[in-house]
Amino acid sequence: MVTTKIATEPTDFRTASITQHWNDPPQKIFHKVEDDHKQLNSSQICLIIQKALEICKDNAKNSDKKIILDTEKRLEILYEKLESKQLSESVLGRLGRLCEYLELKDLNNSITIHGNLMTTDFDKEGKWLLGIKRLLDLYQKTLK
Repeated sequence: MVTTKIATEPTDFRTASITQHWNDPPQKIFHKVEDDHKQLNSSQICLIIQKALEICKDNAKNSDKKIILDTEKRLEILYEKLESKQLSESVLGRLGRLCEYLELKDLNNSITIHGNLMTTDFDKEGKWLLGIKRLLDLYQKTLK
C-alpha cells in the first residue's frame, strides 16, 4: 500500500512570492554600463581643444579670423568652468568623449556628441557649446 501526503495548508496567491515573472525586464539593464572610454580630466580636455584650435589657426583663411577670435573667447568660458569644476559629471563625461573623438579626427562622432550636449544642456552651457561647434566646423574645414 502506497500512501501519499497531501498538503493540508492551502496556497494563497496573494502571499506567494514570485522571483522572476515572464514579463519582468532582466536586472542587468538597470546597472550602469561601463564605457570603454577613458575618463579625461579637465586639463586633458583643455589641451586637446587648444591643439585643435591651434591647427585651425595655422590653416585659417582671412575670412575665418573673426570666427577664430570669437571661438577663443567662448572657449575661455569653458576653460574657466573646467578649472572651477562647475560642469556636471554628465557634461564632463560627454565632453571628454567628444575630445577623444576630436583627437582621433573622428568628427562625425564629435558632432553627434556635441548635438546631444546642445539639446540637453544648451540653457546652462550654451556660450561655450557654440564655441565648440565653431571649432568643430573650422577643424572640419582644415581636414578637407
